[in-house]
Order: sequence, then structure tokens, then C-alpha cells
Amino acid sequence: MVGADAAQLRIQRDFVDALERCDALRAEGDRQLLVNILSDAFREVVSLRGHVAARVQLLELVRFCCKQPEGLHTLVQVVQTLEPRAPECVVLSCLCDEWYAMKALPTEDWDRLREALLSVRLADEAADEMRVLRHAVRTATGSRVHELAAYCCSAWTGFVFMAGANAAPGGLPPAMIFLDCVAEQVADRSLASQLRRWNRRWAEKFEVTDRLDAAPWRSTQEDAKQISVVYLVIQLDPDPTDRDQFMLTHWRQWDASGWRPQRQPGVAVSRRDLEREIDRLISDLECELGTGLAKPQVGSIFLEFVVSWEMLNTPIEFWRKASMSSDTVPLAVDHPVVLRSLDRMRATRHHLAWRRRWGALSGQSVANRPYWSQPSGLEYFTRLAAELSANEHIVSMVLSEPPGDRDSVAWREVTMAFRAGIPAILWDREDCSGEEFREAVGAMLSDGELHQLPQRVAALRRDALRTSEPASRSRHAGRSIALLWDDPDRLPEPRSGPELGSG
Repeated sequence: MVGADAAQLRIQRDFVDALERCDALRAEGDRQLLVNILSDAFREVVSLRGHVAARVQLLELVRFCCKQPEGLHTLVQVVQTLEPRAPECVVLSCLCDEWYAMKALPTEDWDRLREALLSVRLADEAADEMRVLRHAVRTATGSRVHELAAYCCSAWTGFVFMAGANAAPGGLPPAMIFLDCVAEQVADRSLASQLRRWNRRWAEKFEVTDRLDAAPWRSTQEDAKQISVVYLVIQLDPDPTDRDQFMLTHWRQWDASGWRPQRQPGVAVSRRDLEREIDRLISDLECELGTGLAKPQVGSIFLEFVVSWEMLNTPIEFWRKASMSSDTVPLAVDHPVVLRSLDRMRATRHHLAWRRRWGALSGQSVANRPYWSQPSGLEYFTRLAAELSANEHIVSMVLSEPPGDRDSVAWREVTMAFRAGIPAILWDREDCSGEEFREAVGAMLSDGELHQLPQRVAALRRDALRTSEPASRSRHAGRSIALLWDDPDRLPEPRSGPELGSG
């Protein structure tokens, strides 16, 4: 027996071997329970056809499940229910993936492909190899999937796992793209060519050679090698019942082809622990990027803090980072830091206007100067709304005072700016009428290059931190300038929420 038939028999044999090792299936009664549960799942009687020997009974079950749609998946799930911590569950999951992968990507030399991928080592350390594999997963799925299953730990298990992922419209099966990404990383060029030949044969069989030849993911791979910005988006959602507690959620993004952030689990954090927890998040990301494997050459880590109005005037950019000594340094030393509005993100009524203004900013068809708010008269905020609405080229605004409470002038200014969709808002945390602040804003925007504003604010802050004289440092605009920089195409929260001003 050769080819695909031999591979199928080998998978079934290995399946039975793993089931025989399961403590939960050693007794006759336990195996009968397995049969009963499978009968319920398939809604038909599963028969052992009078077999007495345990191994033959298990083989009969495996053969039966192989003939059912998703039958092996069901068998694995039942075994996991009977013995959740059985080490054999990992083996069974991998064999299950392989069975369906072989059906999805048929080839007569399947076992040779398996042997080839089992020989692949993409890094010396297991953790580094997993980073490379995760990058291949993101590339293969257009960042729809970020992680392999927990039991996948090699190029082979990753490949058969990816065979279960759906292709994008007009795209190749993700397993084929994954294989191409692995081939790109393999040092043995003969082996890499061999892996690509399997892909070529499948492309010819499925009549998708044009898609394989176009290989848009390869340009994405090349783009990833260029120096780029990595985004760390940190959302601080206040607890409505305790103002000193926050739900901290964060997203990572280093895919230059679009906004496909990796959401990390949220954690409840007290106000006093926020600074330390954020330093830990940044440290984790720096350590991961520091390996240099399957990541872009990073120019900087761009920090975005999504906060409510009450935190908007908090000087987060001067929160501290730990170092190897007892000294600490402000975030602003290493990172561009901008603020984003949690209130705006949840006020979906104004998102259409927001997207229009951002389009004007991105297209650089904008006014060279920001709109300076100058409250005067009883009807000022009506006039402000009318002026912002009348000129769609206004995409930045300077507040007349720092943010205060929700009865303040600044809050009323910001709500008019949000209503008009203004994406960039500047203020001085201490005095918006100060000469140093006004001159700094004018200098940063004098050439109309508004899209450079976050980098210019970051440079201004670093310049302030380099100033040695205390008196000069206290007057430097970089010590107190704040920037709200909201891109509507990069929303960490996909859901809607309460409308602005509702509570």
C-alpha cells in the first residue's frame, strides 16, 4: 500500500494507539460510555459489531468516525470530555487536523510532505520559532487569525492546523500561504524549493496558479521587513461604580497593510497601579520585538491612550519607565504619545463627520492653520458649531483652556469639535493662552504638514526634556502640550456604546 491510502491507514493506526493509552478508555464500561456519547452526537447507533478486543473496538470507532462529517473532531471532543488533561488529547488533536488537511490538500506523497515539514527548524529556541510561526499565521489569514492552537508547536502541526482555516474571497487556502511563508524562512534552499513544488501542484490541481504567482502576501512580507512603527493602543475604561478602578485593555499592531490589531485580555487595575502596569505592557512588547524574528525593523513604538474626558488632562506622557538602574525615565523619552477619546469612540452618531474630516487630513487638502477657539458672547458655541460645519477643511483645533469637568468651557468646545468630526485637538495642560505654547503650535503647523503632528509633538517633548535649566524647562511648551489624535479607521472598540453626554 502506497501514497494517500498508506497515509490514511497510518493516521488511523496512530489514532488507535493514542486512544489505547487513554486511562479513561481502558475499561469495557468506559469504552461503552464513549460509544453511547458518540451515538447521541451522531444521532445514530454506533455499533462495535461484536468486537471484543479493546484495540479492535477502538479501530472500529475510528473508522466509523472517519466516515462522518467532522466525525474525528467529535471523537476528540468526547475524549477530552472524558479525560480533559490526558496528554493523548494533544496527539489526537494533531492527528485530527492532519486527517482533514490531507482531504483538503490531497497528494500522493503526503508522508513525504510530513517528513519534510517535521524536519523544519525555523529558530534555535522554541519561543523564537513560535514567533515566526505566528507571523506566518497572520500573513496566511490576512491577520484574521493571530495564534495557532495551543497544541501546535512546529511547522508541521501549524500547517495541518491552517488547513482548517477558510480562504479569503479570491484567495488561496491559508495552508498554502502558510507553507510558502515557511519556505521563505527555511535556510535549506533545496528543502524550500521542495515545499514550493507541493504548493505548485496544488495550485495546478485547483486551477489557481495565477493567485499563487501573484502572491500578494510576499509583498506584505517585504513591507514587514522595512522600518516601521509599532502601535500599542491602551484603553483605560473607568469603573462606573469606583472612580479609582479601571479596566485596562490593550491592542498591538505592526501590520502595515491595514488596521488589524491584536487584542490582549483586559485586566482590572487600580489608579495607583496604572503607571506600573503600563510600563509592564511596554516592556513585554519591547522584549518580544527585541528578538528581531518575524517582526518589522521597528523605528519606534507609538503609544496611544484611549481615555475618558476625566483623564484627558493627565500627563500620561510623563509616566515613568523602569531602567536597569534605580533611575526611571518618562515615556516621552522613547515614544510618541497621543491621546484618544473614549467618549468620541462611543458617540457613534458623529462618526460619519469624523471619517470625512480624517479623509481631508489624510488627503492633505486642509487648512494650514488650526482653528483657535476663542469663546465670546452668549451664543459662542452655536457660532463655533456653524463655523466648523461651514469649513470642511478645518481638521485641527486648539482649546481655549485645559480640560476640566463636564461643565467647563473646554468640554463644550470639545463636544462641538467631536460633532464636526475634528480629529486633531491641541491644548496646554496648564495655560492655553501662554506665548510659548502658541508659538510652538504655530511652528509645528506652519508648513501645513498636519499628518506629522504626532511626531513633532514627540520631538518637542524630547527637546523639553533635554533642557537643563529649570527655569527654561518649566516654560518650555513641550512640558505641557497635549494632543488628541483620533484616527477613525483604527478603532480598537468594534462595538457602539452610550451617546456622548448621556451620562
